[in-house]
Amino acid sequence: MQRLIVNPGMESTWEIPLRTGIATLGREEGNDFVIDHPSVSGQHCEFMVMDSSVTVKDLGSFNGTFIDGQAVNESILLPGQTLQVGEVRLQLEQVAAPAAAATATSHAHCKFHPRNPARYLCPKCHGNFCEMCVSTRSTGGHFCRTCVVECSPLTPAAVADDATELSFTRQAIGAFKYPLNSDGIILIVTGTIFFLLLDGARMLSKFAFVYGWLALILLTVFGTGYLTAYLRLNLNATAMGEDKMPDWPEMSDVVSPFWQLLVTVLFCFAPAIGLTIYAAVSSGDGDTAWLGWVTTASLLLGCVYFPMAFTAVAMFDSVGAVNPLLIIPSIAKVLKEYVLTVVMLAVILVARWLMKNYLATILPVPLLPTIISSLVGLYLLIVEMRILGLLYRNKKYELGWFT
Repeated sequence: MQRLIVNPGMESTWEIPLRTGIATLGREEGNDFVIDHPSVSGQHCEFMVMDSSVTVKDLGSFNGTFIDGQAVNESILLPGQTLQVGEVRLQLEQVAAPAAAATATSHAHCKFHPRNPARYLCPKCHGNFCEMCVSTRSTGGHFCRTCVVECSPLTPAAVADDATELSFTRQAIGAFKYPLNSDGIILIVTGTIFFLLLDGARMLSKFAFVYGWLALILLTVFGTGYLTAYLRLNLNATAMGEDKMPDWPEMSDVVSPFWQLLVTVLFCFAPAIGLTIYAAVSSGDGDTAWLGWVTTASLLLGCVYFPMAFTAVAMFDSVGAVNPLLIIPSIAKVLKEYVLTVVMLAVILVARWLMKNYLATILPVPLLPTIISSLVGLYLLIVEMRILGLLYRNKKYELGWFT
C-alpha cells in the first residue's frame, strides 16, 4: 500500500492513500485528489499507480511539477522522494497493509447487476457490489451507496492481475484466444447446437398454419434475447477483470436484452433508416440524388456509434446509455483505442459475412457449411464482446462512467 504525505513534518500534514489506477491531482473539484492552494493548477498532475511503482505526469501546470527539486514532465516517484506541486510538498511512503485488511477472494455476483461479478463487500449491509454500484471520493476509497461506509475490495479468483500491463493492442489481438481457454470450446459447441436447433424450429414454424407467425416471433425474440444476454455477460465479465468465459445464463430473462438491443440498433441507425424510408416515398418527387451518399454516410456513422453504445447499454443495463451526451464524449476520450476497436470489429464482421455467404460454394456438402459458419460465427461474436470489454477495462478511468 502506498500513500502521499501532504506537508510532511508540518502541523497541517495529511495523507492521500493511493490505489491502483490513474488519478489526477489539482486545485479544482473533479480531480481525484484536490489540494486547494493558489500555487496548484486546476489540473496539475496525474498519477499512474501500479503495485510496484508510481508514475507522475505533469499536465501542463503553471508552476511545474518537481521530484527532489528536479522539474519533471513524466517520471517514476520512489518511496521517500519528495514531490512538489506549486508550493505544496508531498512525500511518497510505502506502508504494509494490515493483516485484517487482507483482500478476500469472491465468486459472488453484484446485488443489483447479477450478470456482473462482485468487486466490493459492504461491511455493514454485507452487500456484494460491482464497481458500478459503489461511489468514489476524491480522497480514494469505494463506498456503499446505501450505508455510506467504505467497502472492502474483493479479488475474483479468475482475475489476471498483470493483464492490464499489456498494451490494449496486444490484449485485443489476444482476444482471439479468449474463447479457446478452459472450457470455452465446449461452451461454443453447445451454444452452436442450441442455436441451430432454434433456427430449425423457426423454419418449421413458417409452415404452421395455426399460430405460425406468432411462434416465429416468439422464437426470434427468445433466440436473439438469449444470445444477447450471453454476449453481454462476456462483455461485462471482461470489463470487470475476468479472463475466463462465463457459463451460459439462465433462460428466465431474455426479453429485456432483446428490447435493449432493438432500441440500441434503432437509435444508432435511425438516420439511415429514416433517409431510406424517405427515399422510397419520394423517389418520384424531384431530385433525390443526394440521398445516396447521405444515407451511406449515416449508415457508416451508425456503425461507428454502435459499439460504444452497445458497451454502455451493457454496462449500465439501461437503454438510456445510448445518449449522445455520454457516447460522443466517451469516444473522444479513447479515440485511438476506439478506432482500433472499430476496425477490428469491421474486419470480423466482413469475415462473418463472407463465410456465411460463400462457404457453401467452397464446401458443397449438405449442412456442413451451416454448422461451420454457425460455430465460427458464435466464436467471432464472443471475440467481439471480449474486445469491447477490454476497451472499457483498459480505459475505465478515462471514460469515468461510474466515478
